[in-house]
Amino acid sequence: MFASLIRWSRTTYRGARGSGAGRSGNTDARSSKASRPTEVLAAHAGHTFKRAQRGLYDGRIVQFGNTIPKSRHKTSRKWTPNIQRTTLWSETLQEYVTTRVATSAMRSIEKHGGLDQYLARTKESHLGEFGRTLRMRVARALRDKRMENAQSA
Repeated sequence: MFASLIRWSRTTYRGARGSGAGRSGNTDARSSKASRPTEVLAAHAGHTFKRAQRGLYDGRIVQFGNTIPKSRHKTSRKWTPNIQRTTLWSETLQEYVTTRVATSAMRSIEKHGGLDQYLARTKESHLGEFGRTLRMRVARALRDKRMENAQSA
């Protein structure tokens, strides 16, 4: 009788360490980054957070999962995007725009060569509400400049 209890007890046999999906020391199949939905898919699914409406977040969202220590006791946690408050120069608007920006968006802005080019080349799902309104302001300013140039020529 006792032999069967010992054999099926969780404390005596847990399997080989590292066997199975996500069985390393600190991760689980449900908490690994590969198993969480990508930012864009999650944004399309409606899992955006309200802060994303007030800055350039490059499609980044708050993600949820578990912290799993060696004891395998899961504790809920969340991963928030790295957000910084910065002032960006807009060539078209000829003004500074102070806003919250994800560090990934900062790298993309630098890669594209400025705020205006970033707004023009980035997908709407990555821009968010604030980015779309800023894009419309830049487009309106460009259109007005073209109309002035056409009238003066």
